[in-house]
Amino acid sequence: MKAFIISLSLLTLVACSSKPTAVYYYQLAVPATPTAENTSLPALYVAPIRVAAYLNGTGLVMQQSEVEYVITRQHLWADALEQQLQRQLQQHLLQALPAQPLRSVQAQAQRQLWLEIDRFHADPSGQAMLSGRYRLAQQQTEINQPFSYQVALEADGYPAMVSALSHAWQQLLADITTKLTAG
Repeated sequence: MKAFIISLSLLTLVACSSKPTAVYYYQLAVPATPTAENTSLPALYVAPIRVAAYLNGTGLVMQQSEVEYVITRQHLWADALEQQLQRQLQQHLLQALPAQPLRSVQAQAQRQLWLEIDRFHADPSGQAMLSGRYRLAQQQTEINQPFSYQVALEADGYPAMVSALSHAWQQLLADITTKLTAG
């Protein structure tokens, strides 16, 4: 019994003296946004962004194989992914299209934008993947636009992954801005 208590005490001391595992937090990069012409645009309602359930946790997602995904425990989003994307979309639209009024109530806008994200992760070949669809509705027309972006990681590691995902996200934002200004 004494040997068991001594062993348990030693095990507890070793466990307590172990170095804690570091946790890293990531935020998508926000590069400068070019401003479009200052022509008046109809009011726009931006619906809350929806992301696939497996992406909406705190951990970054890595695809390991065609059917296996790993959600990290030590490499985490600083904010929920949906919140980061929503905030950046609205900030981008306010900066890129200053004449584009944004509305928080759908009934007060002549146009509506819905965005769904299916993939927002890196794959085993070193590519950041962003795909999904957006829908832009105004008056009697509706555009359903699927999108898919792949950006090569410039280095190994999670910071490179987040940088590549940020780049893909900025490409999507630029494409949405172009679509909004085209009418």
